[in-house]
Amino acid sequence: MFINMKESLKKYLEYAESEDEFTYRVRMERAWDDPAYLAFIALIMDVINDYKETDVVPIPIVLFFTSGLDQLVGTISNPDFFLNTSKTYQDLVEARRLELLALQKIFFSGELFMKE
Repeated sequence: MFINMKESLKKYLEYAESEDEFTYRVRMERAWDDPAYLAFIALIMDVINDYKETDVVPIPIVLFFTSGLDQLVGTISNPDFFLNTSKTYQDLVEARRLELLALQKIFFSGELFMKE
């Protein structure tokens, strides 16, 4: 591990290795937990905000945006994900899917890292 690792990255790495990690739970349980999603995104954004001024993007964050996000979107885009669910549930997951894709777009553009 890095000696000067920021606390937000430490928290994210601990979370990412746990069974509570959001993308893992979506794959294993085939269910969307919106409060868990919001907490997951908050962790990612905390890391990004802590590293904005350093010109460094931690590899675990890069991996999420380059492969993990695509896997998550693929999972929730599969029609089987919505078997026996309500229209409200489907609408929520679709809105979050679009939100994730927009976040990925601003990650790749660099806009997410604009210094304040």
